[in-house]
Amino acid sequence: MTLANDVTAAAATVRSVLGNHIPQVAVVLGSGFSSLPDLLIDANHVNYAELPGFVAAAVVGHQGRLWHGTLSATPLLLFEGRYHLYEGYSPFEVTALVRLAHALGCRRVLLTNAVGGIADSMSSGDFMLVNDHLNLVGESPLRGQTPPQFIDLTRLYAHDFYPQAQQRLASKQIELHRGVLAWMSGPNYETPAEIRMLAALGADAVSMSTVPEAIMAHALGLDVAALSLISNAAAGKSAAPLLHEDVLAEGRSAAEKIPAVIDTILDCWT
Repeated sequence: MTLANDVTAAAATVRSVLGNHIPQVAVVLGSGFSSLPDLLIDANHVNYAELPGFVAAAVVGHQGRLWHGTLSATPLLLFEGRYHLYEGYSPFEVTALVRLAHALGCRRVLLTNAVGGIADSMSSGDFMLVNDHLNLVGESPLRGQTPPQFIDLTRLYAHDFYPQAQQRLASKQIELHRGVLAWMSGPNYETPAEIRMLAALGADAVSMSTVPEAIMAHALGLDVAALSLISNAAAGKSAAPLLHEDVLAEGRSAAEKIPAVIDTILDCWT
């Protein structure tokens, strides 16, 4: 399996389907956020498989469609599903969606995902704004590029607006935390020992995605924010086994909260 190294042809196809007016904000939907496209106004879409160099999304909960529409008066480019390292793609290939967003003229990207909660303060159904990450995979989507890009990741994630967003969501009984996201390759879930290691390293949640996309988006000059849905307690934090079906179920349970969370973050992120 391969994904496009050059997204120019795919960008031309998107423009022909959606028109030349492309929103400045792109949102990549991870597991648990599949309800959001249903709420778009004046929506139109194209399937990933229809884009040159792209393929259909293969993971359950990732429909593989690129949407253009409006949510709470904000025009969005909405990527319904993503690609993952555990599917056999390279770290560069899994960034195809953010490279496409950049080619289309987007200036901001909001990356979303469902994660395992590590911090004791977090419960299933809560949300976390990412303020930093731990790359435990040890890979970069920038590896192999000529000339090498030695980019600073100190301010990779936008999160200065967290206090305002947290206060607004708290008034709606929605918990928004801020924390460090650990990236593990998957597809197997982590062991309890690995979760204890991640906690000792300072991770608040763990994911199988997002980090390579964030790095690539930052390298391309995009403003980046990342939002996690705490879909389950990480391994060893609960007696229940970890199942992808439960991740999707938690996303359905949180569906009514997601529009308010996305809208609040986009409104506060100035």
